[in-house]
Amino acid sequence: MERELGPTEEERRRQVGLTERARAGDAEAFGELVGLHRQRAFRIARKIVHDPYAAEDVVQDALCRAFLHIDRLADVDRFVPWLSRIVRNQALMARRSEQRAGRIRFLADAGGRPPGDEPDASGERGDLDGMLYRLTRSQGREGTADPERELIRREFYTAVHGMLHSLSSRERELFEAHFFSQLTPSEIAALSGMTEANVYKTLSRSKAKVKEERIRHYVRERMDDDDVRHARVALPIRPDPKDWSSGADSAAVCFRLMMQAAGQAGIGLSETMGWSGHAFRLSVERRRIDVSGPSMYYWEPVFERGLDRLGFGMRHVGDGGIPPTAYMVGEAAALARRSIASGMPVMAWGIFGPEFALLHGYDDERQSFVSTGRSGLRHVPYDRLGRGADDGLFVLAAVRRSRAVRPDPDRETPRLVADLLGHAYGERTFVGYAAGLGAIDAWIEAMRGGEADPLGSAYCIRVAADAREHAVRFLRGLTSGWEGERARRTFEAEGRYYESAGCWARLAGLFPFPEGRSPDRETAAEAVRLLETIRDCEEAGVEALEKLARQF
Repeated sequence: MERELGPTEEERRRQVGLTERARAGDAEAFGELVGLHRQRAFRIARKIVHDPYAAEDVVQDALCRAFLHIDRLADVDRFVPWLSRIVRNQALMARRSEQRAGRIRFLADAGGRPPGDEPDASGERGDLDGMLYRLTRSQGREGTADPERELIRREFYTAVHGMLHSLSSRERELFEAHFFSQLTPSEIAALSGMTEANVYKTLSRSKAKVKEERIRHYVRERMDDDDVRHARVALPIRPDPKDWSSGADSAAVCFRLMMQAAGQAGIGLSETMGWSGHAFRLSVERRRIDVSGPSMYYWEPVFERGLDRLGFGMRHVGDGGIPPTAYMVGEAAALARRSIASGMPVMAWGIFGPEFALLHGYDDERQSFVSTGRSGLRHVPYDRLGRGADDGLFVLAAVRRSRAVRPDPDRETPRLVADLLGHAYGERTFVGYAAGLGAIDAWIEAMRGGEADPLGSAYCIRVAADAREHAVRFLRGLTSGWEGERARRTFEAEGRYYESAGCWARLAGLFPFPEGRSPDRETAAEAVRLLETIRDCEEAGVEALEKLARQF
């Protein structure tokens, strides 16, 4: 067998250049990348789903998803394994769907693809129009269908009809006329006496209702297949409102509450934020400094490294970026149930808005989780995970790896500092956003140009000021545990971040949250002076931490 040769250095440089351009939004560059790697993607899909037509569909889905998310590719040298992972995941999802219901084979056999049958906004293929279009096309060939195909067709009809109970009698009448009898909206309007505009409106509303029911049906089916059989679990967690008010970073608050559930009750929020790196982070939107900035970074690697230093691994579903498919909602609900049943709560994005909350109980009869966040307690239906106002799914379960009461500073400090250096000087982030010291430079530029959003600035300042207060407390705790050069370097870093925290506090006075304030020329100039001082302090603080790391 001939061995496949790797790319030459020239080919690698070309691919890196194309990937950089694609990350910046160049569709033509992405098209060239597809041309280079489509056959490889097809081979991966074919090995998993076997059928060449299904493999081609898998590749199309994967390429659409890759194009939508290529701005999240942190390392341009990793494009090929990144794309291969997307193809493999899409293929496994397709194979699992086929094993569960046998529908993929039937839909492929039923005929051509109708116009408009592309992945919808959630990334799902096989929307209601496309599925029913195929079904009605198959009706004229029932006499030639083999028994297996005919059985699948009837089962699918039954399943779709079962989802129509969420419709009113009028909605169901119009829905069946359009999708089963294949009448056009204008024909339905003429027969029913409605205007064509009202027919379109009713059909759109009906499709949304049936899609909701489809997701509920899938999630219930997924839960029935799960090996977790506890019908109701409520962990003995009663988060105090002070837990949430004591920290502006909701992810760090969730980390601390999960560690408390694992028996590490002695670790405070400042220590949690320090070892996880959240106390030293800064992320902003470049042009306007809007409220999205603090949460716009690659969660997976940051959370994974932070939890690892705290003695935990992690499992997660979703990326928080797009509306989830029914499959993703089902997998997220299953992950949350398994973790809660084992005694560990999970954290989830978007339960109370654009922040993280804790899931710490579930009830199969009610098909809902018990969640606690900054806004209090809420029951969240299984099928609503990732489908709130923010419309993004991310569910994370922490897995304990160490029995230590708290991290070992001698072992973890060099790893933490390496992470902080990467964040300060070169962390990759989303297009249009800046991280670390570069975020402060972007903020200064926005203030000088008069483009900084008053409310966004107030919120980002609040988050940054809170983080730096915890950074000072964290470093103070380290200083008290060391002597000699380590203690001196840590004390130096603590002093720099103390100065920075003071400047953030003065900025918070200029931009009070949640009121916000449009700055006049004098206020904007003062804000720029404070940000410049903050940059000098934090750069010196990072340098002090770098010197500290050399002492290990």
